[in-house]
Amino acid sequence: MSDTEKGAQKAPRAVIEHVVEPAGGKSHAPSGEMGPRVSTADTDAAVRPESFHEATFGFFRELGRRMWAHADAHPHATLYGLMGFVLAVLILVIGLWDTIVIAVFVGVGVVIGQMRDGDNAAVNFVRRLLDK
Repeated sequence: MSDTEKGAQKAPRAVIEHVVEPAGGKSHAPSGEMGPRVSTADTDAAVRPESFHEATFGFFRELGRRMWAHADAHPHATLYGLMGFVLAVLILVIGLWDTIVIAVFVGVGVVIGQMRDGDNAAVNFVRRLLDK
């Protein structure tokens, strides 16, 4: 049988209260007196931290802004990094040979699409490779 079933009281849970101090760092309680700290409305707006929701979305908004700025400054590094990530995920999830088959079909689709568009760049590239 546990202590609580025998009639012993449970220990109180620890509670962490967030206390906002005024801008001067002084509390309104007289010195030596331990009481709740109360801030005025004037200093509350300047000291009040953002809500968790605002802070979280602000973090991701700023992160997204910086990522787009980096992608604009380095478009090829971003593109090839993303392609490498997708390739790695495909290899890990569906396997090497299935990924190779998908890549071959995508390549054939690109060549057929270029031929239908009237652009034979891929066909000319393959001819140059085979002529050497």
